[in-house]
Amino acid sequence: MHSPRSHLSGFTAHIAATAARLRSIAGPLRGRRSPAAAGRTTTVRSQARVPTARSARYAKQLCSHAAWKTPHAQWTPPNGVIEFPDGIGTCRITAEPDYLVLAIEATDPANLAKLQQIIGANIERFTAREGLTVQWVPN
Repeated sequence: MHSPRSHLSGFTAHIAATAARLRSIAGPLRGRRSPAAAGRTTTVRSQARVPTARSARYAKQLCSHAAWKTPHAQWTPPNGVIEFPDGIGTCRITAEPDYLVLAIEATDPANLAKLQQIIGANIERFTAREGLTVQWVPN
């Protein structure tokens, strides 16, 4: 007759052997991303093209304003960049002759929405006399 304890020791040995086989199979795969994960990006992006003949003025104003609040904001005509705190995102600015181009890259959709609101509200405030609005397009 078998005792419950003899079944338990056999089961434990079976589990240990199965775990060892799984480790030997998984070893070469460790550190590799799954095919589904390989296609994902870690950032989200959007862009706005604001029609204005004063794009360089507004780009410079946006960078100057951001320099007081962010770790890095730089304007070197015709391009600017604003890096937001804690690495949540970046706004790249290009002053074209008839457009102010704003391109935001953020760590996730929530931060993208936050940065769109911040940049959009500032541009709309700076351009209030022209009555411009910022329309974001995902890219």
